[in-house]
Amino acid sequence: MSRSAPAGGLAAFANAVLASAGASEASAEAASWAMLHASLHGVDSHGIRLLPWYADCLRNGIAKGNPNVTVEHRRRAAALVNADDGLGHIAMYRAMDEACALARDCGIGMASVINSTHFGAAGAYTLAAADAGFIGFVASNSGAFVVPHGGSKPIHGTSPLSLSAPNPGGDPFLLDMATSSIPWNKVLRFRTEGLELPPGVAVDTSGAFVTDPNHAVALAPVGGADFGYKGAALAGMAEVLGGILSGMRLSADQDGLALGDTKVGHFVMAIDPTLFMTMEAFGARLEAYLGNFRSQPGTYAAGGPEWERRRIRERDGIPLPDGLYAELRLAGERAGVSFPD
Repeated sequence: MSRSAPAGGLAAFANAVLASAGASEASAEAASWAMLHASLHGVDSHGIRLLPWYADCLRNGIAKGNPNVTVEHRRRAAALVNADDGLGHIAMYRAMDEACALARDCGIGMASVINSTHFGAAGAYTLAAADAGFIGFVASNSGAFVVPHGGSKPIHGTSPLSLSAPNPGGDPFLLDMATSSIPWNKVLRFRTEGLELPPGVAVDTSGAFVTDPNHAVALAPVGGADFGYKGAALAGMAEVLGGILSGMRLSADQDGLALGDTKVGHFVMAIDPTLFMTMEAFGARLEAYLGNFRSQPGTYAAGGPEWERRRIRERDGIPLPDGLYAELRLAGERAGVSFPD
């Protein structure tokens, strides 16, 4: 049976479940909106399906429910945000807010986030910058379960990169990508839904590619069997900015399969386009670029498919496959919260 639920109802449900697990109002709202951002844009691996796991992280003490997120301004355009071992979403929204505030003054602003945990979809935070009129950039390392090109032992995580740009005349530009072949959460989702993985994206204990998600123990870098060195190089960039620069744990020092590490680092940056031209001129140039794709039906700039899915899901609701529906209902029962049927 195919089901769906409106984003507003799922957000309220997620808030209540996280609050029951010990999250403060601010932390629950940040996590809920980041999950719904992903679900609305069709990034289901990082969407509402993560709710039961985030609730377990709070109950098990992996993440603090009411973190004391603090900001230290290191130099005029740079800030250090301490997530205090809470859910990563609240610290990341705060970090991007700080970066945008610095960019209003200096033209560019950046923040390093320390003592964080899983933050969901990186695009949630760069899109917040674009909505405020800035180019936003995010990089993060994550627990190692991506093998290097030609290797068998994981070194990198999915190590996401995201960049968004404001567009006064239409949808913002939105790049949000894992540097792995696919996100690990997609493997988990395919297990839940009984789906087969695409070839060349995941490996077993011997390093051989597999399509059965139940046999997958690690991922390949983006580019697959032939060009995975490119994905591994991009993951290195995320490692330098998110892990090394922050002083937090490297991907290889985290348990990627647990997806519950603390002491994770992130990097955010905001750039004011009006440093170089008016916002109107920037928007016109961005629209001209995007128009090149629209003139070739079936082609998309980064973010194009996501904006189409968002319009559909805002109208029709978030699809809930049977496995996910059962998991969410169980999470609600455990929290004493009614699911929005």
